[in-house]
Amino acid sequence: WREIVLFGSGGQPHLAPFTSRLLQQYAPDAIDLANAGGGEIIFSVLGPKARIQPHCAGHNLRLTAHLGLVIPSRNDRCQIRIADDWRDWEEGKVLVFDDSFEHE
Repeated sequence: WREIVLFGSGGQPHLAPFTSRLLQQYAPDAIDLANAGGGEIIFSVLGPKARIQPHCAGHNLRLTAHLGLVIPSRNDRCQIRIADDWRDWEEGKVLVFDDSFEHE
């Protein structure tokens, strides 16, 4: 599992200039929050058959939003579990959840 941080601690917006400009135009408050230490705006990249170990945030002070950009076919069972709820990833759809609940 690789992460590219665009905004927040160690942010490198120059790595995705088009996306960074869109975020600056349409979500400046999210960028301000990330840069103030309230989280990060990142690209996560997972390889085929990858699995992220269950984990959770240490608090419930924020919600997390995940946007599926490139998703394998449904036959590959690309899913996320949040607490006891399993969801399928869908390209172009956003999942918003409280990441203080265990997820993988």
